[in-house]
Amino acid sequence: MVNQADYKRYVPLIFFVSLVALSFMLIRPFLLSLLLSSLLAYICYPFYRFLVKKINNKTIAALIVCILVLLVLVVPGIFLAKTLIQESYGIYIGVKQQLSGDLLSNCENILCQKITELGLDVDFQFRVQELVRTITNFIISKSSAVLLSVPKIILNLFVIFFTLFYFLVDGKKFLKEIRQHLGINQQKYLRVLERLREIIGGVVYGYLLVALIQGSLGALGFWIFGIPSPIFWGLVMSFLALVPLFGTGVIWLPASLILLFTGIFQNSNSLIFKGIGLFIYSFIFVSSLDNFIRPKLMGGKAKVHSVIILLGILGGLFLLGPLGVIFGPLILSLTVVLVNIYRKG
Repeated sequence: MVNQADYKRYVPLIFFVSLVALSFMLIRPFLLSLLLSSLLAYICYPFYRFLVKKINNKTIAALIVCILVLLVLVVPGIFLAKTLIQESYGIYIGVKQQLSGDLLSNCENILCQKITELGLDVDFQFRVQELVRTITNFIISKSSAVLLSVPKIILNLFVIFFTLFYFLVDGKKFLKEIRQHLGINQQKYLRVLERLREIIGGVVYGYLLVALIQGSLGALGFWIFGIPSPIFWGLVMSFLALVPLFGTGVIWLPASLILLFTGIFQNSNSLIFKGIGLFIYSFIFVSSLDNFIRPKLMGGKAKVHSVIILLGILGGLFLLGPLGVIFGPLILSLTVVLVNIYRKG
């Protein structure tokens, strides 16, 4: 039988744990948005503090920062997405026109002869139709999923900028409350914040610098191998390199394949070699920067071992999804820092 002392001890504890669990379930859909908002607040806080000194109004300063962040991050993204859709549609129309015509009329190589022979096979035609139907259904389903996720994206953007405003205005108070809950002394807490600043600086520095290098090398490759508008596509690759969901391969891989197959169907060895060359160049000099140079740059700037950064990127990708490549290194690096600080005392 449970006595009164045990009742008073355990029932409030169970109630508290239940509330914490329910609260976590409530904010879980917006957890990544909150993490991204806190990261943006940390990055933008020096500029916010500068504005507060100039205009002497925290609310207006925070609003200005939120509007500028919105303009810098969202507006270019919308513009690039619109341009990519237009360019993709143009490529689609061009390919469709070629397919509707006599695509293999000028093609005399062995591959074209084999395709021509297979095209007369009824079973092969059926398999091609099934493949095209499968690909079409996949594209339609993904497009529908993107359209259905638009309200969710808008809601997450609202959460990001709403919480960003209050992180800026009440940031110092929030950090003070965290220190009180952690129960550590002021000196040790300041050391943690200083290392956190270095880690965030290293992660941001690594991503921005690698994105700039990838875009520049991508533009150079497009110029070397004769792709139109290399500077524009280089800027697009720089932007996509910052978006964990995409990456530069969204641009250079289709470009390589278009060159390759155009060369095959037009019986042009020059275009075939350009397609293969662009693929090899982009794979080695553009995409490989993600796996080799980025962890090294981040680790050096953040004063954290490159292995920790790499494990954080890969683990964050599996645990948190695309944004995990940003927050994974931050979480793992901060954990290592806290362990070292507590171990040294």
